[in-house]
Amino acid sequence: MLKLSIFLFLFPFFLHAQDVTVCFDIKNSTVEELEIIRGDYSSVDVLFDKERTFKIPLRNGKAIWKGHFEKPIFITAYYDGTLKDLHTSYLFYLSPGDSLNCSFDAKLPETSFLVSGKGSENNQPAIQSILNSEINLDAYRKDSLPDKSFKAIKSRSSENQRLLNTYLNEYHPSKEFTAICSLYIQNYTAWTFIGFKGGLRFRFSRKVFLRNEEKWQVLEDSLIKTTNLTNDTLFVIPDYNYFLSNYLMRLKERIWDHPELLLKYYNTESQEEAVKLNKLDSENKLVEIIINTQFSEHNAEFLYAYLFKYAITDKEDDLPEIFENFQGKFSTSEYINYLEPYISVMREKEKRTLTDKMILVENPQTFKTFEDVLHLYKGQTVLLDMWGTWCGPCRSEIALNSDSIKSHFKDKEVKFLYIANFDSDQVDKWKELIAYYNLTGTHVLASTELTKDIMTKVDRSAYPTYVIIKKDGTFERAETNYPMDRNVLIRQIERALTNDE
Repeated sequence: MLKLSIFLFLFPFFLHAQDVTVCFDIKNSTVEELEIIRGDYSSVDVLFDKERTFKIPLRNGKAIWKGHFEKPIFITAYYDGTLKDLHTSYLFYLSPGDSLNCSFDAKLPETSFLVSGKGSENNQPAIQSILNSEINLDAYRKDSLPDKSFKAIKSRSSENQRLLNTYLNEYHPSKEFTAICSLYIQNYTAWTFIGFKGGLRFRFSRKVFLRNEEKWQVLEDSLIKTTNLTNDTLFVIPDYNYFLSNYLMRLKERIWDHPELLLKYYNTESQEEAVKLNKLDSENKLVEIIINTQFSEHNAEFLYAYLFKYAITDKEDDLPEIFENFQGKFSTSEYINYLEPYISVMREKEKRTLTDKMILVENPQTFKTFEDVLHLYKGQTVLLDMWGTWCGPCRSEIALNSDSIKSHFKDKEVKFLYIANFDSDQVDKWKELIAYYNLTGTHVLASTELTKDIMTKVDRSAYPTYVIIKKDGTFERAETNYPMDRNVLIRQIERALTNDE
């Protein structure tokens, strides 16, 4: 599949609003539309996917994209063709008043781009090898030490600078565009290395990871010192938005691996007390504390919004409280109006209590094997949800699908069983979430023994896992797990009901 990625930069300086136009002329085009994706990722519309993607029609390979802006804008346009193994990207920087013509041959995209018109000095083909300079680090993914990957990244950064110097001398782009390119190159090594390092804990055994982690960390710390995390201009570069959010998550994971670091983030003199406080919410609350400790101004505002984006309909713990803190710090933020409806719903859910339709099995330790559970439900059709309070995907699927599935089967003999796993020390949280998500049905707080037996017999190791128990005492694993295809699961339950009759 052929993809044309077109990037247009947003630079924070004032200009009078003017039209911006890009005319596309694609030879040998095989599709009927171009997809346009806005790249100002820190804006509320794009971050929360409200107005991120647009489609413009292609007629005989021709299309026109128009906008009206006070500032230069960054977008991504995709051309998805029928040719295989051809992937190319083209970068455009458009200021208000620019009018560009872009042509290429869909069969030979990498060698056929032509760009002309007002603003073309910023948009010649040579620029894409700089601002779209993804480096292939696959050769270093098995290296437990950072030396080779770091050297490769620095070498690429030097090459970017050389290419930029050549481009400046040949095409004389605008001062604003030159500044953007320079910022990108200045930060390329830090962003790329820290992003690559982020997967370290998943590439090696824990023993190898911890043995060599400090060598990677020393380099990361030195690079962070060279990165100006207070320069709002960096937000025009998509890589910065990705770096910033990725760096936040890596800080959280480092604290998980090194609880001794908690003293830096929690206002307490006791390591024991810091661990205790963190245990209350080692996700959302910890992320908020990291934001307030490590970041400020626009960076902090954006990372708060990023926290909400990925916690809503996932682990929603403490979000109403965190939202109040956010409002207090950023009272004029564009994110507030978007977030308020979600927070209002959460506050209402927090008022819920357990009901008689939420049956908590007493003495759950009596269930040792899956057969014990199957015996309890013999003669009934049951949807079993293997979940955990700690499991973000489990909670996301419950929030998105539970009510709809129950509504579909409200007049049919389907029972709902929830077995919580690895939650024996989270009894209060378990009960709280049952009420919060209105999980009518039967609930078992599984022992490690029961969890192991069920997951072994259904041949699964990931959560959530769904199992359909039939009236004859047999069972079958769901044909969908995560992300759930609700319709697939519903059809499978209906087949079980029909066969059981």
